[in-house]
Amino acid sequence: MEKKPEKESNLYEFDSNATYKETVFSDKWKRYRSEEYFKYRDAWDRIPREKIATDFPMHLDIETTNMCNLRCPMCPRTIMVAKNEFSQLGMISREDYMNIIDEASAHGVKSIKLNYLGEPLMHPDVVWQVDYAKKNGILDIMMNTNGSLLTKKMGDDLLKAGLDNLYVSFDSIKPDVYSVQRKGVTIGHVIDNLYKFSQLRNEIRPSCQIRLSMVMYKGDKWQKEFEALKVMWEGIVDAVGYGWYVDHESTKHMDYDKQMGYYCAQLFQRTFLKYNGDVTICCVDDKDEMVMGNWRENSLKSIWNGDNYRKVRELHSSDKYYDISMCRRCYLPVSE
Repeated sequence: MEKKPEKESNLYEFDSNATYKETVFSDKWKRYRSEEYFKYRDAWDRIPREKIATDFPMHLDIETTNMCNLRCPMCPRTIMVAKNEFSQLGMISREDYMNIIDEASAHGVKSIKLNYLGEPLMHPDVVWQVDYAKKNGILDIMMNTNGSLLTKKMGDDLLKAGLDNLYVSFDSIKPDVYSVQRKGVTIGHVIDNLYKFSQLRNEIRPSCQIRLSMVMYKGDKWQKEFEALKVMWEGIVDAVGYGWYVDHESTKHMDYDKQMGYYCAQLFQRTFLKYNGDVTICCVDDKDEMVMGNWRENSLKSIWNGDNYRKVRELHSSDKYYDISMCRRCYLPVSE
């Protein structure tokens, strides 16, 4: 894994993954990626670093469905559903999906992720979605999944369709702890699914990256879980990582201290398309506080270049991110 450059004194060096840590076992999958892929990854870092306002995002997060078959207690979706605050459930139509991909392809989008708060494997069109995007020039196709629906046939079909990255949530090696963290599935079921997928990946599409991630909490117990995960999955998956749990309910009225020089990289890289039509700026905007437009009603290009997005970018670019209420409550600026 590449060593990060040291930070210069008095100069903010953004890191959009500051709260995520991982151990890389293998980067063999990179050997099968094209030169175009590495140029795109270079632009992914360079464009926000230089605060370049592009005509279109490089990446789209597409919530193909907001439905999920699990009830994980740390998930904002679970919390909102329990409070009857979640939006109407549904699955994106083929027509809507095609419209998104067609516009994305026309404007040179390089990558997509097929989920937000839902489980993408619940959508009956998920294999077709991967295939359609790949055939229309999307370079890097990824998804997060809980792994419960990753049958051998599903894995085989996804790999043949062109899936490039699979990120699986996996929180514990202990069956009792796992059943609490990923409520609705057993650990053995997911282990079997993931192991079979890993074998298929090696045979069918070795360019597909497989990464496991857990939600990390304070305490030795959870650090030990992570160390155990590394032992369990080394040689099977490419990386194991974790992201710190942030209780957004308890911090929704709390402002973090302002960090001079901070700005958000995501504003220059990607945008989030919710199933309900809202387009938001941020991966933690589960309550749609910063809606930039509606993808069902307007083109993505007009939204990306619209007044709402321009204003937010200008505030972040001029050291005024703290003027935005949601950004004051964001933990990324204070993450190490």
